[in-house]
Amino acid sequence: MTPHPAALARVGGPAPGTREFLSNVGREMLAATYWLDPAESGIRGPVVIRFFGHRKGSGAKTRVGDQFVQDERIDDVSPDSGPVSITTRVRGKDPGEWIVAAKVLSPERPRRGGRTAAAPMLHPGGWSWRSWSFRKGGDPSRPVRTCFEPFAPVPGIVPLAWGALAFVGFVVALAMQQAILARAGLPSALTISLIAIAAGLVGSQVKFVFDHRRERRVAGWAVQGFNSATGVAGTIAVVVAGFPLGPLLDASAPGLFVGLAIGRIGCFVAGCCGGRPTRSRWGVWSSDQRVGIRRIPTQLLESALALGIALLALTAVLVGTPLHGGIFVGALAAYTLFRQGILRLRAERPPGSERGATLTAAAALVVLIVGLGHLAAAARYPGAA
Repeated sequence: MTPHPAALARVGGPAPGTREFLSNVGREMLAATYWLDPAESGIRGPVVIRFFGHRKGSGAKTRVGDQFVQDERIDDVSPDSGPVSITTRVRGKDPGEWIVAAKVLSPERPRRGGRTAAAPMLHPGGWSWRSWSFRKGGDPSRPVRTCFEPFAPVPGIVPLAWGALAFVGFVVALAMQQAILARAGLPSALTISLIAIAAGLVGSQVKFVFDHRRERRVAGWAVQGFNSATGVAGTIAVVVAGFPLGPLLDASAPGLFVGLAIGRIGCFVAGCCGGRPTRSRWGVWSSDQRVGIRRIPTQLLESALALGIALLALTAVLVGTPLHGGIFVGALAAYTLFRQGILRLRAERPPGSERGATLTAAAALVVLIVGLGHLAAAARYPGAA
């Protein structure tokens, strides 16, 4: 019988409070991965996998910090799911090398001739970047070393990839903005942009820590916090500098969405903002940093959306559309509108009700129509814009 989720929470320990959350930052933790192929034994439905281990060299008198037992649950498993991986993160234990094993507790398997099908085999996590697939074999007795959380080895996850690609996105966005401003004969707005970005990074981290203060995650970014802080700081900087707001927004639009397209690729290889598991052949195997399975590639869909909007915004700039803010408003409205559909495909829906998502899409549609009308009028009657 599958253990109740509350029982799983007790096995892994209660969610830490703010003090314990902050104490985990900078401490080594243990990350262990096993994978299984549901087609081998025909399992389906939720699967609970128990990880247990002890620190190598701990001796006969094992202390609490030298051993662990932790359960992980995988939902939506079926014989046609393809290979599935599960990574457990164990915190609060002594650093060093650990001997880790895992077993399936309660798979749902079809009965054949009155006998339960063979128990599924678990394989130690191994990954091939060349073929984007698991490596067969592996030595279960090979010890697993503790590490700092950003460097935890997880199949399909590139450590620090999001930060690297986000940096590239920022550089590309700023370069495109400065080139468009120079083409329009406007002064540089690099200082204003850097102030807005710096404030956005701080706001992103503050909101993430606040949102996850009772959970076990110690690193991440909150897009809402970034957008809010960037908007406030950018507006203040523009007013103080006396820079024309409309031209700055339109000059920033193409680069902003190119940078976003690059950043969403970083989300894909970092395991955040992932889509729901799917059995479709159009699914792409990816991980949410815990469960690796074939998923709807929502990060790549959003990247393609942002890139398409960036090309349209750049075309509008290059054909000589007056820079009065209409390009930015139209691009942002289009992105918001179509993004609502992509958000419905995510494994973890963002906070907010269905009604709120519908109202957001409706408002974005209205703004998009008004923005397109404004751009059309500006192109036809330049002097009236």
